[in-house]
Amino acid sequence: MTRNLVFHQRTKHIGRRYHYIREALQSNIINLIYCKLEDQLADIFTKALPKDRLCTVREKLGVKPAVSLEGSVGG
Repeated sequence: MTRNLVFHQRTKHIGRRYHYIREALQSNIINLIYCKLEDQLADIFTKALPKDRLCTVREKLGVKPAVSLEGSVGG
């Protein structure tokens, strides 16, 4: 990144974010805590999950499965 200025212009925000987070940690503005892999709820938004993992994460987020309405209307 230091030698290729075009690439550096595209990744400059990474350095800014890194330094901002580092300073916030040092100033005790934020606190990072370890989160086990199985507790990573963001996985549902970032990758395809197997059905059992999807159901577990969905439940932890409090999202209920959609109910099929097919055949439920009388008449």
